[in-house]
Order: sequence, then structure tokens, then C-alpha cells
Amino acid sequence: IAQIVINDKSLINHKIDQLISKFELDAVRDIKAKFLSGGQKKKLVIALALLSDPKVLLLDEPFAALDVLTIHMLKEILVNLQHEKPNMCIIICEHQARELLSIVDRALVLSNCKIIAQGTPKELINNAAARNAYFGEAFKIN
Repeated sequence: IAQIVINDKSLINHKIDQLISKFELDAVRDIKAKFLSGGQKKKLVIALALLSDPKVLLLDEPFAALDVLTIHMLKEILVNLQHEKPNMCIIICEHQARELLSIVDRALVLSNCKIIAQGTPKELINNAAARNAYFGEAFKIN
């Protein structure tokens, strides 16, 4: 993939090494993707997406079926990406509301293909329509 998306061939190995290190994939560098764990595969897919320095990174349920430590590491990576690449927009579709709301600037709640509520995490959890459509009354975030 790097050979396809990186025009400067002298940068390919540097970029690959950088992403392998960032996603802590050094120990599995020479293992075929089909033999990786679920968390390692998710990290690999995000790393591959970053090879081309996209303007928009769209992630569909990146925290699904992952252990707590891997979720924490991915959240750190995503927050760091916001600072490292301020011109890149990261869009995340996720059902793990607590995990998602802890790292985003803005979010929205969709129901039946309609935006029910949008705003900062605090605004969303205090929004009656969002609570009725998605969060429920017992939902709290630290």
C-alpha cells in the first residue's frame, strides 16, 4: 500500500517504521495480518489509512471487541493525531458512547437517519432528545 500512496519512494520505509512504532506493532512486523489479534488488526488498518496522510480519517467502530488496554491506547493515538495533524478531520462512528465522548470535541446522535442532537460531549449528555433516543436517563460520564 505504501508503494501506491507515497510518491517519494525514499520516504516509504521511514513512514512505515514511524507508523509501526506509533501503533506498537514492532513485535508483529513480520507476521501476516491474518494471524494478528483483533486489536492488532484494528491498529494495522488505522496505520494503513494514515500512510497516505488523509485529510479525512473515517473510523467505523474502532473500539468494538477490543480489550480495555487496547481501547485506551487507540484513544491516546486518536487524541495525539488531533494535535499532530490539525488539518485532518477524524470522523468516528461508535456505539461505545463513554469511550467516544471522552476524546471528541463534538459529536452527534443519529436516530432513524436524522440528527437528534449535536454539540460538545457535555451538551449531548444533557440534551433531553439525546437521552431519550440513545443514552437513557442513567447515563453519566466522568
